[in-house]
Amino acid sequence: MPQFEQLDTFASQIFWLIVTFTVLYIILSRMVLPRIGTVVTTRQKKIDDDLSRAESLKQKAAAVQEAYEESLAKAAEDARAVHKQAAEEIAAKSEKEHAKLGASLADDAKQADERIAASKTTALEDLQASAVEVVQAATERLIGVSVDEGAARSALEAAGGSK
Repeated sequence: MPQFEQLDTFASQIFWLIVTFTVLYIILSRMVLPRIGTVVTTRQKKIDDDLSRAESLKQKAAAVQEAYEESLAKAAEDARAVHKQAAEEIAAKSEKEHAKLGASLADDAKQADERIAASKTTALEDLQASAVEVVQAATERLIGVSVDEGAARSALEAAGGSK
């Protein structure tokens, strides 16, 4: 085996080791390592660009979120103002309608009182006329004397039948 015969093949092994190492070194240093370096540099540049783009998008998102929150707060404030205004308008309208209804009810009550008073007066007059007729009929039947309406009314008033 030539590996065990070190003295005979030592010089040729060293020669081929140096030749192989030199060829590999030249191939790696001239072709492979520059390509790897380019890939690493390109990759690092892409990572840096992505990080800077992400940072700018994060800042834009924060600005948009802040604008959204301000808009939301303004909308809520506007909604509260509209609600307050609507409540005030409804309260004013309700109060106006309440006053109108109260006046209408008071007018209706006054008219009803007037109708009741008129009905009472009419009923009393009818009652008085009926009482005069009863007095005339009773006088004629009891004592046989026909009494005129004026005398019957006077007698009824004297007895306290008319107020």
